Amino acid sequence: MRRASGFIPLITCFCAVVLYLNMLPIAMVERPRYEQLFTLPTNVLKIVSPQFKEVAADFAFLNALTYLGEARPQSDTHRYLPQQYDWVLSTLKNAVALDPYFIDPYNLMNSALIWDRYKLVEVNDLIAKGADIRTWDSFLPFFAGFNYYYFLDNSDKSFFYLKEASKRQGGNTFYDYLASRVAFKANKTEVAISYLEDQISQAKMIGRENTVEPLKKRLEVLKGIRQIEVALESYRKLFGKLPASVAELKTMGLLPTIPHEPSGGKYYIDSEGRVRSDKDLK
Repeated sequence: MRRASGFIPLITCFCAVVLYLNMLPIAMVERPRYEQLFTLPTNVLKIVSPQFKEVAADFAFLNALTYLGEARPQSDTHRYLPQQYDWVLSTLKNAVALDPYFIDPYNLMNSALIWDRYKLVEVNDLIAKGADIRTWDSFLPFFAGFNYYYFLDNSDKSFFYLKEASKRQGGNTFYDYLASRVAFKANKTEVAISYLEDQISQAKMIGRENTVEPLKKRLEVLKGIRQIEVALESYRKLFGKLPASVAELKTMGLLPTIPHEPSGGKYYIDSEGRVRSDKDLK
């Protein structure tokens, strides 16, 4: 028994040498950096950094930023590999989970992931969540609203966040203009009109007279469109088809007069039955 047990260390050493000799060629191969990427789970980070969550969030953000500064996209697609995007997203998710008020990770998500169209819904939902948490600033709700409109074709969420952006510190009339445009795109002309009327009223109350004129011009366009839309709905009910032109609505007596287009353009009816202006709402 003793003699048999004496062979155990020798067998162990022999197996270790064999394993080492087999693994050595693999270990000597230089691997791409993306194969070495690893991210700790968020819950683990929260446990190991109880009083230093903000510091850990800083490190996570800096890791992602540094990596993107050194990484090179693929020459044929000009995009990173899926593993690289996954690691950057996981790292930035850790950063905002540890410190949800930290704005830099959201900005990096918006620039490095959104515009590369990587997991658009998931990434923009994170930005929108940041906008809900950072209730004082206008940047994140503007990013979220723009992304919902431009990338995700979600007019309802876009309108909501653009309205939020216009109300917060740093908001401007461009946000109001874009919000009304989104509402119009979603076939909610009356919503856009009500929204702009409210914004004009608030701007006058707080002394922002210089912002009123562009909004009033936009409001006049939308009111003209809505007037034509009402006549168009009546025409459809009567004839079951679209009129040939806005002028036909006037000829049929459904439109008392063709509204003035303040931008100097003309109202028209597109192939889908939407009323538009050739100057403003193309």
